[in-house]
Amino acid sequence: MKKNLLVTMSGGTTTVINATLVGIIRQAVEMKSYGRIFAGIPGITGLLNGSLMDLSSLNNEELEMLRRTPGSASIGTARMSILSGYELEALANIFEQYDIGAFINIGGNGTIKQTRAIASAIGKSVRVAAAPKTVDNDLGDPECRDVFFTPGFPSCVNHWAKVTKLLDIENAGAASHDRVLVAQTFGRETGFLAGAARIADPSRKAPLLLMLPEDPQPLDVLIGAVDDKLANAGRAVIVISEGYPVGDVGSVKDATGQTMYGSSRTTAAQLLVDHLLQAGISSRSYIPTILQRQAIDDTLDFDLDVAERQGRHIVQQLSEGASDFLATIRGPDVCVSSEDPIGTISFSEFTDFSRSMHGKFVSTQNFDVTEMYTSYLNRILKMSRFESRYGYGTERFFPPLDTLKFRT
Repeated sequence: MKKNLLVTMSGGTTTVINATLVGIIRQAVEMKSYGRIFAGIPGITGLLNGSLMDLSSLNNEELEMLRRTPGSASIGTARMSILSGYELEALANIFEQYDIGAFINIGGNGTIKQTRAIASAIGKSVRVAAAPKTVDNDLGDPECRDVFFTPGFPSCVNHWAKVTKLLDIENAGAASHDRVLVAQTFGRETGFLAGAARIADPSRKAPLLLMLPEDPQPLDVLIGAVDDKLANAGRAVIVISEGYPVGDVGSVKDATGQTMYGSSRTTAAQLLVDHLLQAGISSRSYIPTILQRQAIDDTLDFDLDVAERQGRHIVQQLSEGASDFLATIRGPDVCVSSEDPIGTISFSEFTDFSRSMHGKFVSTQNFDVTEMYTSYLNRILKMSRFESRYGYGTERFFPPLDTLKFRT
């Protein structure tokens, strides 16, 4: 009798996370490698409580609908602290009870560590793999070779390119009373998303400042940079990572010990607005929090395709006997060809797979990214021969940024 396949989701979601789940289901059904396909509801928490769903009988129409649904409402996601020995033993018993032959955990940095712990605890009786997902792009090697990007990141970049354009338009018209707009992106310790706002203005004609955790600056330097923009353009748009150190946000921690910026007493964007107001600069904040990982209208077909292919590749590898690995999207100079970026990395090849922006991506003390970073973003989009509606050719929808100067 064939063993069964188990899937869980952990941590925050993306608009393409279900595409990975669909890839897993479709490949398992096509290969007929497993008897049934189970999911923990929600995640490991549901699994420990004996709450499982059978996904084996979903039809093509249901799968396609699931593929284009953002978030994790399908099977749920969970955040857990480090699994105890008792919990790991309980999981092993559940795997045995449901005759699980392979386990796939979809998640970010914490999930990868969790998956490795599970793999170590259950030994070789169950094949184990992890599927990366994070809009922050903070999972992988700093050089972005072994993990070129994580599924969900390209679509979130596209979202922020649009938002940055719209904020600039708003700021151009309302600068008489809102001289500065401050927008806050995801990114606890990294500025991949905040830095991505630059593709909305590659020629650097807009009064745009990017505040990245990799390049923290004193408050007086920050205010001085804003003053310079006001002197030259009469206004400014700031895109700041949620983890940029502007002051005490009154942090609240989740079960894994990570700061929940959307639940804390205040935010980096609001603190910055407060400082600007105290300096006599009229300002307003824009803080989308979860919308940026649910904005299905900005999701790229390329992102969906890569996410699904990653799910399929995991099942293919597990069925062929592989185990204890992370699926990945390799950089163009690493993969076999531009058509074959999907690969795997053994758990034994890394101990800590969290990353910040490489120093070559950050224009230190300039509140900006380098051309190398915008080139990196362009390479991601070129892998799909994709032209963003918002990052490129936007004059078809909006006036060019250099024409959007506030008129006194």
